[in-house]
Amino acid sequence: MPLPDSVCLTAARNKKTMSMMKTHGWESNQFGPDPSYAGLYDGPFGPSNSVMSVADDPLALLFYFLPPKLWRQIAVESNRYHRQSIPSRVRSMRSQQRRNGGEDEELEDIRSRLASVVDIEPWEVLRVVALLIARMLMPIRKGIAAHWSTKQVGALPTNRFDLFMGKNRFFHIMGYLHFSNNKSPQASIDRAWKIRPVVDVLQRTFGRGYQTPPIISFDEATLPSCSRFNPMRQFNKDKPHKWGGGEGFRCGVCEDSVLLEVRLW
Repeated sequence: MPLPDSVCLTAARNKKTMSMMKTHGWESNQFGPDPSYAGLYDGPFGPSNSVMSVADDPLALLFYFLPPKLWRQIAVESNRYHRQSIPSRVRSMRSQQRRNGGEDEELEDIRSRLASVVDIEPWEVLRVVALLIARMLMPIRKGIAAHWSTKQVGALPTNRFDLFMGKNRFFHIMGYLHFSNNKSPQASIDRAWKIRPVVDVLQRTFGRGYQTPPIISFDEATLPSCSRFNPMRQFNKDKPHKWGGGEGFRCGVCEDSVLLEVRLW
């Protein structure tokens, strides 16, 4: 049965009780059944058989939630964005050459040079993400380019990233990394269009990998946004990142919280 309001208020006013809950949490499985929710789902829930079959293989688990088709699509869209950017890049590089007082290249020569860059491959996108994760785990404060430095940086080994990808190639992929087509009509009406393919895949794979339990919780969060191309921000004064985009999360309540769904707004 639900607790009376008087009991809830008494607990909320007890600083010692609230402090203990803040430190040690509470047992979610100690809540009794609520008769007001008749017919509540009582079937099996938890990780599906399909995800458990790859649970012991980290790479297979990665491709379960982010399948190879997604990585191929990211490579296609990144190459598309590179081709779309060539005209503006040509004009920008020509202007830069004139400002520097150097020898001017012909526009067609600059265009040919940019168009001759080797297409981005899906495995390269995957490797870039792996290097970003490696940097997150062991960052060099001087900047990401320092991971290719041949000079000693503290106790860290030098030039480790070059074993996996050249610096120029890494920054080329980072500069043109795209998940969707900027020229699509959807880009003007879908605020999450730039990441829509990734979000849609995760919605599908999350649902495939975990059967929703009878008790779920909802929450919202704000992801920080620093984009120069979309100045719109949402302000949430109580969030760690006060300016950004709003997201809703649906989580399963079990021994460990499991993210089931993400909604962007």
